[in-house]
Order: sequence, then C-alpha cells, then structure tokens
Amino acid sequence: MPYEKIKLETALMPAYYKDFRCLAAACQDTCCTGWKIEFDKKDYLAIKRAARTEELKAALAQGMPRLRQQEHDRMYAEFTMSEAGRCHLQREDGLCALQLECGPDVLPRVCRLFPRRRAYTPYACEFSLSPACEGVINLLWDLPEGIDFIEEPLHPRDVRYYQPSNAAAARFAPIRSLFIDVLQARAMRLPQRLLLLGLLTQQLRELDWDNLEALDAWLEQAVVTLHTPAVAAQLNQLPHDRTLFLANGLHVLLAAFSRENQALRDELLEALDENHQRQDLNHFNIENNRYQPLSEQLDELLGHSEHLLENLMVTLAFHLHFPALNSPEELWKSYVNLCNLYGLYRFAAVCACQKEVSRARLTHVLVQVSRTVLHNNTRQSRLRDELFKNDSATLAHMAILVGE
Repeated sequence: MPYEKIKLETALMPAYYKDFRCLAAACQDTCCTGWKIEFDKKDYLAIKRAARTEELKAALAQGMPRLRQQEHDRMYAEFTMSEAGRCHLQREDGLCALQLECGPDVLPRVCRLFPRRRAYTPYACEFSLSPACEGVINLLWDLPEGIDFIEEPLHPRDVRYYQPSNAAAARFAPIRSLFIDVLQARAMRLPQRLLLLGLLTQQLRELDWDNLEALDAWLEQAVVTLHTPAVAAQLNQLPHDRTLFLANGLHVLLAAFSRENQALRDELLEALDENHQRQDLNHFNIENNRYQPLSEQLDELLGHSEHLLENLMVTLAFHLHFPALNSPEELWKSYVNLCNLYGLYRFAAVCACQKEVSRARLTHVLVQVSRTVLHNNTRQSRLRDELFKNDSATLAHMAILVGE
C-alpha cells in the first residue's frame, strides 16, 4: 500500500540541547582520553596542511596514523592514545594542541560535533546529545522536572522527503511521542513504565502494518492505557528476580568491559564480591546481600527521585531513534535493546556506590558505560542478540532486566 510522502521541514531537539557547553579542561572524562578517534581523508589532509609548528607536526606523526587496512571504508586515519591513554594532541592542561594552534575548524568532524548528533527520522531532522559526555550527564542531573522538546523550522536547503514503507512508519511522530510520554509518566516507577512500553510495543508489533485504521485505533487506546491507574498494579505482577537481574548485569559487564576499561570493570565487580580478583571470572560468586545496601545508597544520592535515570532513558530513546519502525521484528529488537541498556546502567550505577557515593563518581560511571556500549554498535547489537538466541527476549524477561 502506498503512503503519502512526509515532508521533513522541522528541526527537533531536547530543550537542553542548546544549553550544552564543553567542559574542556574541567572534564574528568575528557573525550580525548580512553578511545580511538577515527576520521575521513578530508579531515586527515586538512589537519596535515594546517600544522605549522614542529612540535605539533611531531605529535601528529606519532599520534595520527593512517588506517591502511581500512582504505575501503570511509575512515582514513585516527588519533591514537599514548601509554597513559591520552590523545597525543592533548596537552598537560587538558586542552587540545591542534585546536589551540589551528583553531576549532580544523578539528576532525567527530571532534567538532561530539557529543552532538544530527540525523533524519520519519518525522524531522533531529539533534541529540550523547550521554557519553560528562557535560550532558550534568545537564540530565539538573532537570528534575524532566525533558521538554522544541521544534524549529529547517533551513530550506535541509528539507527532505520521507517515503514510509508501512503504516507504523507513517505514524512515527505520534508513536514516538507516546513512547516518550510513557517514559516520563511519573505516576509509575521507571521499571513499570518500561514494562508498559513493552506491552504497547508488543501490541503494535502484532498489528497489520498495512492497516492505518488499526494503527490509529491502537494509538487512541494506548493513550487511554497510559492514564489507567490499574495498569501499574497489573504490571507489578510480572516476575522479578534479583538473582537473574544481577547475573545478567554481571554478564553484560564482563562482555562489554573485558578488553577495555578493565580497571572500572574490576571496581564495579567488587560491589558483588570483594574477592573477585582471586577467582575465575567464569565462576563469579554473586553476593546478593552486598547489592541491596548499595541500591539504597544510590537512592539516597539521587534524592529518592528517578529523574536522572528517567532523563537518561528519554535521552537514549531519542538518540537511538527509538522505536525502529521498519519492521515488526526490528521494533521489538529496539525495545529489547533499550531494556538491556537500562539494566546495565542501573546495575553499574548501584555498583558504583561501592567505591564512592557521589555525583562525580556516578557521572563518571554513566559516561564510561555509554562510551563502552552505546558508542560501539557491534557490541550493543551482540549483547541484544544474545537475549534472542537464549530465548530471553520476551516481555516477562524484560521484567527481570528492568525490575532489579
């Protein structure tokens, strides 16, 4: 069935987008430390031409190698890390030698834009911020009332047209708006909201995606469901199993942090077993009684409010363009991925309190989890797909992933 083309003439962004400012040298988790930065040939040549001093040229010779084995790909070169895990262009004061000498315009596109992201969805040209940046997490801390969104007209040259392939894609805007409303429905606890999101996603997946009338009827009923108080009580009856929650958190942590950020991984593991470093990690001993006090300390740190994690999940949903509406299968995968990410963030946030209960510590952990999983699409997909392979991608299992 053909669907009417959608004219994308709107810029959509969270209201805090324009408040973002790089923390520069004041950032404890600078984006110049801990990961490789890849860029294309155009950026590579611009940097080579811009360097003037012998000191900068020497730093580039050491820390900007070509990616010769990847010449078939769009990425052409990279900034590598020193033995201390820092970009070779980062000075002792934390500032970038390339930017200071040549100006911000000569930086690779990834450096100029991070943590910003711009992409077209079936509704708009969307501008988002990644929680892999300390400055972004700070913004989320300071939004106790939740996240609002703003729309602005696009410049005519940026206007695009989108051709929906199914009824759900044709209704992306109201569906995503509904799902964001669910994530911010504070009459329910955040895990219940995620389960309601799953219930609605499951219903949507089972519809005839060529039937616009059925989809519109679902949208109307979904709004009613969201505002029905009895729904929260019903969702609370879904199974919860802390042992399985911790086992999943442990598995994801080991899979995600096995080769990088090992120091943080070990710090988080200590929250469950103080003797883990003397054990085979394949036979890890989870001590349930250690987790509950840390969970209570996290709740105290957050002021007995869920707004930080709520804001994080809304940011993730927007940044990942959730829900995926190209097919019923991809829709459910996008929901499972969101739940898996929430489980990891929640697990890591509680375990972080073992070392220190502070805003700075929690911010650091949330940033590192984002960099390790959110910014590694292959790893993120693999962790999600494991749930499907193990028959653990059901709504009942999502209740375990998000229920703690």
